[in-house]
Amino acid sequence: MATPQDIIKAMASGLHQRHLKPVGFRKSGNTWVRPGQWPQVINVQLSKWNSSTEAQFTVNLGVSIDELHAASEGLPLKGTLKEYDCDVRTRIGQLFPYKMDKWWQVNEATDPDQLADDVFARIEQFALPWFSRLGSFPAVAAEFEDQKIPFMAALAYHLGGDPASAEAAMKQAEAESTQHFMPKLKRLARAHGIPVTG
Repeated sequence: MATPQDIIKAMASGLHQRHLKPVGFRKSGNTWVRPGQWPQVINVQLSKWNSSTEAQFTVNLGVSIDELHAASEGLPLKGTLKEYDCDVRTRIGQLFPYKMDKWWQVNEATDPDQLADDVFARIEQFALPWFSRLGSFPAVAAEFEDQKIPFMAALAYHLGGDPASAEAAMKQAEAESTQHFMPKLKRLARAHGIPVTG
């Protein structure tokens, strides 16, 4: 009898061969990357509570943007791009109408092919349009506004050539910043010519 972990592995293989490879994604472990100017990343994250009889997983999404990574002083990327390296990130459940995490439940009776089809149906409905939407700095800035990350929104507005929106977002970031983050915020704001107080 296949374990839930075996079934998830078979699901990932089917997801790749039948669905993600045909639309340009390359697989490495439980992560898929679609190359491009701004590479797109899909990752299957297993629950840390998985057992030999039951398991669950979710899907993480990310977009890697070199200019934004440099502007925010992101850590240097090493090896294959991972979802947690990305500059814009979300979980697929946050794109659903009810905006709650989606975890797929797996047991010994789960059919891996049906599971792969179900996962891709959600990717096709929610993740691929999210990737398509994030094709410009104004769209990326709006995503950060939605996620309530005004500092990153300010940098994205700046890179998109919208100084007024960059200043407004940076003021919001400054108002909400912790004392620990404030020195970096002010230093990067000044480095990019975004006005800040003090």
